[in-house]
Amino acid sequence: MVEFEYQPWKKIIVHEVVKYPIEFFESQNSLGVQPGGIGRPLTWAEGIVFNRSMMRETDEVIKEKLEGKIHYTSLVYGILEKYQPELKVAGNIRIPIINVSNNKIFKEMATWIRNSFEG
Repeated sequence: MVEFEYQPWKKIIVHEVVKYPIEFFESQNSLGVQPGGIGRPLTWAEGIVFNRSMMRETDEVIKEKLEGKIHYTSLVYGILEKYQPELKVAGNIRIPIINVSNNKIFKEMATWIRNSFEG
């Protein structure tokens, strides 16, 4: 029989945090999309919309991942208090918003953002 073991992440190290208005996300996530098209999705949790960039996987970064540490080179966020399934921008472009509030890590990250950068 196969043995299963759950090992949640122990630490997320964020190297840069930047707040932008929702209009930034609308323009960034619809860049290059044809009118009537669908832009790149956004991630939303607990009133925070965000995009994150992972650090390039070097031998050292992979070693740290195996130890339970993740590195984000950047975390870009904005405030969107009420969840909505999509944003509509000029040209009838739709940007899907994925609600990840059921994910424990993303929920905790949204709380961390509010406590650390919105206080």
